[in-house]
Order: sequence, then structure tokens, then C-alpha cells
Amino acid sequence: MKTEDKVYSLLTKIPKGKATTYGAIAKTLNINPRLVGGILSRNRHPDKYPCYKVIRSDRSLGGYTVNGKNNEKTLKIKVRKLKADGVKIDESGRVDKHCIFYG
Repeated sequence: MKTEDKVYSLLTKIPKGKATTYGAIAKTLNINPRLVGGILSRNRHPDKYPCYKVIRSDRSLGGYTVNGKNNEKTLKIKVRKLKADGVKIDESGRVDKHCIFYG
């Protein structure tokens, strides 16, 4: 299985109401977290592979690429999707520590 496929497969295992980190995915697959970010930025099936559930290790949101664009507008989409999924985001814009999945 290709590395991209392994990353996408892990995305489908993140429970509702949870998010994970680039580092957690990278550690599971023994790859660099930046490689995870690069793979997710090219996700052509975000409805099937919920890359919006992946955040930075400091629990900040990181970016979110939609149709090749990664900006303030797409970040708002990420926030909306996370909240709709039940992920709590505090007033500083970080995901609540109880919503992190390291599985």
C-alpha cells in the first residue's frame, strides 16, 4: 500500500468528536509530519477522507486546503467542520485536549 493510501486510511479511523495531529499520523507510519501535511494538502476526496480532523501538535488548527487554496476562508471551513463533528475549540483557537485522538 502506498504511503498516501495509509495516511488516508488512518483518517477514516478518527472517531466523531475527535481530531488527531500530523505528528500522531507520522509516528504511526514512521514518516515525517511534513509529509503527512503534503499528502493531506492534495486530498481529492475530503468527504471520504476527513483531513480537516488533522491539527498541529500544539492543538492549533494548522491549515486547510480546499480546491488548491489554503487561506483564512478555508480555515473557517475547517473550524465549521470540526465544530459540526463535535470537536471543541477553545477561545484561543486550539482544540480541547480531551478531543485529541492518538489512536
